[in-house]
Formats: sequence, C-alpha cells, structure tokens
Amino acid sequence: MTRPTESNAVFAILPEPAWRFLHERAAFQDWDHGTGEVRWMCAFDTTAEQVERFADLIGQAVAAG
Repeated sequence: MTRPTESNAVFAILPEPAWRFLHERAAFQDWDHGTGEVRWMCAFDTTAEQVERFADLIGQAVAAG
C-alpha cells in the first residue's frame, strides 16, 4: 500500500507480472504506470463477495508473478 486507505480507495504498487495478470482479469485504474502504482475503488453497491474475489485475484497475481 502506498497511501493511507481512506473510504473506498486503495493504492498499491504491483510488480509488472502481477499487474498484467490482474489487468487480464479485472478492471482497475493505473495511477502511475511508471512506478506500477494502481488505484482500486469500490462502489456503493460493491458486495463482500466481489471484494473477496478481487482479493483472491490479487493473491493469485502475486503468487504467479
């Protein structure tokens, strides 16, 4: 995590292989492509299951990369 987690935004830096893995499977914004920093956001109607699925994908991405 690169910034304090406030409200519904999480910022993190990913190694490129993990970034590519996640971009193939989920939509999220690149915050600073040069550093690999990304921004993950939840909407008001995001379910706990969706968050858990995305967290699982992050774990898979880090393990694969």
